[in-house]
Amino acid sequence: MTRRFLYYSELLVRLLPERDYAIHLEALAEALPIEVAATDGAGRVIVWNHSMELVAGDREQALGRPLLDALPWLRDDPNRDWAQVVRDVLSGSDGRTFARVPLGGRVVRATIAPMRGDGSEVLGAVLALEDITHGTRAEEERRIRERQLAVHDLSAGIAHEVRNPLNALSLNLQLLRERMDDPDIGRDEIRTRTDRMIAETHRVERLIEHLLEVSRRDELDRGRERIDVVLAGIVERMEGMAQKLACRIAFAPGSDRTLALDRVRMERALHNLVRNALEAAAEGGGNVWITTRDDPHSTVVVIDDDGPGIKPEDRSRVFVIYTTGKRGGTGLGLPLAREDIVRHGGEIEVLSRPGGGARFVVYLPIEPARGAPKEDSWPAS
Repeated sequence: MTRRFLYYSELLVRLLPERDYAIHLEALAEALPIEVAATDGAGRVIVWNHSMELVAGDREQALGRPLLDALPWLRDDPNRDWAQVVRDVLSGSDGRTFARVPLGGRVVRATIAPMRGDGSEVLGAVLALEDITHGTRAEEERRIRERQLAVHDLSAGIAHEVRNPLNALSLNLQLLRERMDDPDIGRDEIRTRTDRMIAETHRVERLIEHLLEVSRRDELDRGRERIDVVLAGIVERMEGMAQKLACRIAFAPGSDRTLALDRVRMERALHNLVRNALEAAAEGGGNVWITTRDDPHSTVVVIDDDGPGIKPEDRSRVFVIYTTGKRGGTGLGLPLAREDIVRHGGEIEVLSRPGGGARFVVYLPIEPARGAPKEDSWPAS
């Protein structure tokens, strides 16, 4: 709706004389349920529709004032420099959309774009605010429900994972106690049973360490990193594991970008994915291929293996905690990898590799200017 309005507003500016387009633009804005303001080339308000009037004050008081004087809560936004944004648009920069702008008790999607005349000169700017508070709250409620389900799965997983070593400990203690009264019991048997019990306690200890990793929510310690450099280090360190499993890793770097990454967490995430690929490849052809590329809106990492692959019906569960098809696996490696990638604003998907095996694709976002949240930008027509 917002972009359609901006399209028609620009048509009015191009087709009508300057003395008339503000009147028709106001009529167009009044027909919309979103909040709309427009300025002349100097940044003074010439359009202020009824929806804007309901939330931002009287139209007559807004007309003729600088846009940010009429909208002080935008001027005081701590997350972005709106004065610079307005100057850029009035200077001919492309329109910009800010996906989430907190305004008091509301959240809006804000779009600002230049209005151009026949000669492409900028005659003013249009600002449209679309209230997305309800959708944001619904999203928060969805996340809470997902978190509650995750806690339920985690509790069930803990009960299952802890019960196994405890059962083994209990069994070995019972057998040892029964044998203590036997004068023929040897030191070797005692040592064997105590070694088994120590191994089970170590298993519980490792489980607790994994649980602490899952629950830790430290802030990301971002630095300027190249993903190809991060991956090159991982590949070098995993050559020993590859040789032990009789596998081969081929790495084809293709990214020139520098990204804002927490090096430790991203290394852990990609290490888990490469390790998973090697373990799968060991059950198949023994090959792992890693490639990177720079797409327009993200840097992409692709990790292929020629192992047995993952059935389509199982792909939705590979990132569920404690879900594993590997003997001795914890079911935490891939969930932790996904958690670290998502916290960077990225995405990960599981596909079938052409020719057989599995393909994991990681999309890492390009860092926005001045560290702001990712924003959409679109070219002016």
